[in-house]
Amino acid sequence: MTKSSSSHPAALYQLRKITRILALIILLLVFVGFFLPTAYRVERSVFIGVPSDRVYSVMLSGDRLPEWMFIQGGHVVQSEGVLKQGDSVALQYNDVVEQGVLSFTDVSADLIRFDVRPKPKVNLVHNEIALQSSNGGTVVKWVIEGDLSAGLLSPYLALFANDIAGANFERSLQLLKEQVEHVR
Repeated sequence: MTKSSSSHPAALYQLRKITRILALIILLLVFVGFFLPTAYRVERSVFIGVPSDRVYSVMLSGDRLPEWMFIQGGHVVQSEGVLKQGDSVALQYNDVVEQGVLSFTDVSADLIRFDVRPKPKVNLVHNEIALQSSNGGTVVKWVIEGDLSAGLLSPYLALFANDIAGANFERSLQLLKEQVEHVR
């Protein structure tokens, strides 16, 4: 019995050592997080082999918007007609009662700006889609910018926003490309 009781304090010492090291790592991460920015910027683009006016008409068609704009865990609510500055469309999520909203703030032939509030009481995400004619087609460049307010995780989420959100925008741009190039 003396053997097991003598090894017990050594195990406790090792456990205490490990928990102290983990506590120091957590404190270090929290401390570093105070100095990281909570703002983020994500940029993606795609080449679509049709003129920009055709891309523009599909992008702003209220009944086509839900077909190309990918929303993780939800969708854009279909609307009527051509969307213009000042128009808003709802965002619905599969398992949440709360709706988000997408509001067009500036619409011209080569630049579309809209704000997205994914859910009530969540910060706005500013979106800008530029259409540039290039080699008989159109380069569609989508930039989003925002600021996270998710407590201590905000700086770390902002740090990885490009990877987290980028895949969704790549999927949307690919769907837009397929929609526009297949409607000739």
